[in-house]
Amino acid sequence: MRRRLVALAASSGLIAALAACGGTTDGLEPVEIGLAVEKDVSNLAFIVADEQGFYEQCGLDATVTFFQGGGALMPPLASGDVDFGWVGTTAVVAAVEEGSPVKTIAEISQTAGGWGIVVGEDSPLETLDDLEQGAAISFTSEGSLSHWFALWAAKQAGLAPTDVTGVPLGGSVPAIGAALDKGDVDAAAVLLPWGHILEDEGKRWLARFEDELPEMNYTGLHANESVLDDGDKAARVVGAYVLTAQWMNDNPEETIEFISNQYDLEEDLAEVAYELVVPDLNPTGEFTEERMQFLLDTVAEVPGFVEGSLEVDDILENVAPAACDATE
Repeated sequence: MRRRLVALAASSGLIAALAACGGTTDGLEPVEIGLAVEKDVSNLAFIVADEQGFYEQCGLDATVTFFQGGGALMPPLASGDVDFGWVGTTAVVAAVEEGSPVKTIAEISQTAGGWGIVVGEDSPLETLDDLEQGAAISFTSEGSLSHWFALWAAKQAGLAPTDVTGVPLGGSVPAIGAALDKGDVDAAAVLLPWGHILEDEGKRWLARFEDELPEMNYTGLHANESVLDDGDKAARVVGAYVLTAQWMNDNPEETIEFISNQYDLEEDLAEVAYELVVPDLNPTGEFTEERMQFLLDTVAEVPGFVEGSLEVDDILENVAPAACDATE
């Protein structure tokens, strides 16, 4: 598998050029997979799938591209330059409502474990209710799940989207920490393990989303609609994910070591990340209609992000995992 990191405002032309840079492995079907953020441990399954050979076992030659937030991933996923995308389903809801030809085909992380809002050590904010008009809240990119979470946090304080200033900072934890220290932002919507890293540096949690929104889906696997008509490629990608989720459950020590190395974490924090991510993965990938309806209703409750016009069938098209085995 080849891995690439694409800057925040990546263009379709850049993605296409990168796609042409490498050849494919004989006998394997090429597939382009985009991950919304590089250093979010919740993307773990799609990287371990390569390390353990599950993409190849499912007949795929996978190239993974990392982006600087869900909003940055959506354009190439909509254009078909990326076949599949791992990203917060909230970002896909916004994109599909605007006409993007994308479908949600599997549920990955079932809750937002490890995500939340953090503030500086000396911040006067003690609860979300303390957010005031004019507050600046950082997130990864416009249209991302972290963007929605920032707007959701403002709503808890009775603020309208126009009452707060959104500050897209991408995926740099040092940049987020510096912005909090300098007072450039009052609060930050953070991914896993960003909040834990910042907590070790003296920052404080203002809210943890697994506590505040325990029933809301966090991430899914999404596909450009055109790839769903391309044989069983989607089923093979989901099949590789299912194999990986099971392997990680069965091999915690190896997975924790991988987390520590891949995400530059001390072992104790890698263990925390494992316990938040791996048990929370949907073992089959099935995204139920009830779960999707709850997500659509919850996202629409926050003004300034979506209009709330979608039905479940507009976005959900479950793909059953292929039964990949070593003989395929």
